[in-house]
Amino acid sequence: MLIATLNGARTLPNALGALDLQRDPPAFEVIVVDDGSEDSSTAIARSFGAQTITLERNQGHGHALNVGIRTARGDVIAMMDDDCVPPPSCDLATAWSSAEPSVTIIGGSVVPLETDTLNRRYVAFREPLVPQEAGLDEHVSLAGRMRFAFFPPPPRDERRPVYFVVGANMSIRRSAALEVGGFDETPSIAGEEEGIARKLRAVYGSETVQFVPSLVMRHDFAKSLRDTFRRSRTYGRAYGRRWADSGGIPTIRPVPIAALAIGAVGLLFSPVVGAAVLVASPFVLYRRWLRTRWKASAIERCTFTYLQLLEDLNGNVGFLEGWMERHRTHAKP
Repeated sequence: MLIATLNGARTLPNALGALDLQRDPPAFEVIVVDDGSEDSSTAIARSFGAQTITLERNQGHGHALNVGIRTARGDVIAMMDDDCVPPPSCDLATAWSSAEPSVTIIGGSVVPLETDTLNRRYVAFREPLVPQEAGLDEHVSLAGRMRFAFFPPPPRDERRPVYFVVGANMSIRRSAALEVGGFDETPSIAGEEEGIARKLRAVYGSETVQFVPSLVMRHDFAKSLRDTFRRSRTYGRAYGRRWADSGGIPTIRPVPIAALAIGAVGLLFSPVVGAAVLVASPFVLYRRWLRTRWKASAIERCTFTYLQLLEDLNGNVGFLEGWMERHRTHAKP
């Protein structure tokens, strides 16, 4: 198991403690790469007997993962975040034993560890850390992305090829990762899992990345909504940078744009109509909130609709920031 951590002293003990419960007797190595932490992350990792690599300065999550990959001895390297808590048992070995030789990445689902705050309940229902379906790869048209956003397919609880999986719960063939040069090492950029999945798909084919729903990882999401908006903006910035580098169809969130457009049409009639249409449009555009049964109250479910709108809006702001950052870099003589 490979964990890249940065100032993870608060959550790292739970992660490593849960891994210890799966190693009796030890069946796998645990490698912790401390990416320039200013807290006691290194000491905590060593206290649990993990093989620990301490980097003198922060060089980015992708660089830390690559250091771990080069250090690992196993043929398959499982990865998780320092704020994740794996379940007592895991059938990862079974998932790999039944995989074709062309499969290079296997990933699973990520669920909240707790649902005691508004943000954690929202995340549990929103499920932001899910695999990107194969129908939304780098070649899909803009019309295809729009259709997927407004008419998402029903959830599929089956093993299947996907575009990329979530880095908090993924495993990779070490030889394949080394062959394609590992993860993107650009500092302060998220979404490394998409970058390496693109490279592996180019070499091993469209079915090389697999999602296995029985592989479940529990994630200790932050209590505050601020963290959800921060994560969305960070990923949006990464998508903006990649679009500036490679072109293609921009990975933007179309619902906020559509909501503003619908509101603007309403303004042609009157300010009251425009405001009413703008307020009501998220319930039409995010239909899953209305048709999904949930334990939360009706008022809280209405709140979730607007929280997703704000989350997607933050993603688009981040996308614009990332594109502008990369554009300015390319424009320098």
